[in-house]
Amino acid sequence: MMARSSTPAPVRLLGPAGHPLYPALLPIPIICFAGALITDLAYIASTEMMWLDFSSWLLLAGLIGGGLAGALLIIELIRSHNQRAFVPHLACLLAAWVTAVFNSFIHARDGWTAVVPTGLSLSIAATVLGVLAGWFWQSAYHRPAEIVR
Repeated sequence: MMARSSTPAPVRLLGPAGHPLYPALLPIPIICFAGALITDLAYIASTEMMWLDFSSWLLLAGLIGGGLAGALLIIELIRSHNQRAFVPHLACLLAAWVTAVFNSFIHARDGWTAVVPTGLSLSIAATVLGVLAGWFWQSAYHRPAEIVR
């Protein structure tokens, strides 16, 4: 009887020329949603419309980056032998993305009502969900990776 190895098999990630794509795209929505939260707080402190515009642009960038990351994650889910490890990460990433979509609609309003109270609440929720998605990714895949060319 052979002894089983305690180390999991390496993850095979998609990527051109030895550079994995998904781990490079995952920080985009997390950083943009956190940036939108920071600019919402700056808007509340100053009521300068520039901060509201920054929040809207950061949400848009996060939605685009999150959409690309989500599409790659679905491809990785299809290719994966251990699909159960993807579920909490995918759920948090999807929840953050949907929350940010609603947040973008709220931020389309004019002035104070675009941020207070709903926009700020949704920015907090999207940021927390994005950070949780990143944490679940790191905890599930903090092991050697093999790049598929």
